Amino acid sequence: MGNIIEDLKKSKPEFRSEFDTYIQNVKLENREELSNLHSTIGSLREQLEKSKFVTKELVQKAISDKSDEINQLKQTISELRIQLERIKFEKKEAVQQTILNSSQEIKDLKLSVSQLRTELENLKFEKQQEVQQTKLSSTDEINQLKSSAQTLRDELEKVIFNYEQQIKKYKK
Repeated sequence: MGNIIEDLKKSKPEFRSEFDTYIQNVKLENREELSNLHSTIGSLREQLEKSKFVTKELVQKAISDKSDEINQLKQTISELRIQLERIKFEKKEAVQQTILNSSQEIKDLKLSVSQLRTELENLKFEKQQEVQQTKLSSTDEINQLKSSAQTLRDELEKVIFNYEQQIKKYKK
């Protein structure tokens, strides 16, 4: 086929000019398509990185928020313990004056502490569930993004393969 084209180029100068123009146009189209594909890949990578960054930020913020809340709860427990100790001391003095009133008040305080502990355990459990849910949703989102990236890569490979096939056809 190359010999036919060379013969036509030699015998018909207008064919040579038209053929060279056609080849240049095909090359230009291929360069533009390749440039567009690179741009698309770059854009997709950028979007994936942004998504990963946002996901990491959300997880870190959730962890930070939960950590702050846990610290506040620890401080509250500490303050409650201090208050409880102070109340116990005050109650020991009050026991000498009124044993019945003190006894009832100590029972009430113990019930409050138990309720606070139960509430604290419930809060800890809820926070752990929220962190796990955040991790799970982040993992799902990352897997979806990986799947999307793979699908786009596959499509890109198909497009490149098709263009290579077309180029091979033109070369023949």
